[in-house]
Amino acid sequence: MEVWLTILDGQKEDLSKATSNLDLSSNDKISALFLCADILDYPNNDYKEKIKELEDLTNTKCNSQEVALDDLQAEYIQIFSINSTKLKCVPYASWWIDGKMSGKTLSKILDFYNRCGYKFDANSMKKPADNLSSMVSFIAILAEDGKEEEIKEFAKFLTWTDDFASSLKSATRTKTFNYAIEVSKQIISSFKGKL
Repeated sequence: MEVWLTILDGQKEDLSKATSNLDLSSNDKISALFLCADILDYPNNDYKEKIKELEDLTNTKCNSQEVALDDLQAEYIQIFSINSTKLKCVPYASWWIDGKMSGKTLSKILDFYNRCGYKFDANSMKKPADNLSSMVSFIAILAEDGKEEEIKEFAKFLTWTDDFASSLKSATRTKTFNYAIEVSKQIISSFKGKL
């Protein structure tokens, strides 16, 4: 997979190569995943700080920080909002795995949360459990709790992220979301066998 990150001066950097050698402690991986989950959610006033913190933590570069908050929010709505008439990328596992929203995959993910001893409250989270941001947060929680086998099992619900990242690559202008996806994927794949 190749994900390109647009640099402000117009150059390009292969982000997958830049993140492939992440050498982080378990605690740093967990912190980075929580940051990625926040970046993949609707941007708020502290998104620049979160990106900077993720860059510092992972020793990688996003280079999309100069985007105005309202521009990034507008891009988020245009690309991810299921209420948008121009929906370009659907950040839900059910869409990619089942071909529809709220499919069987959502039920399986909710069952998985419950089997692991967690209750997902979609009302307080303001998004479904199969939203990519929710899923990355959940893996961070599993890692925090040392649930290595559960991470491996839950990762099967993320098989769609390569296709999603490809779709996102052509749909976004800023590449902020691509950055968070690529860092998340590298960290999640690094958990295999070593928390």
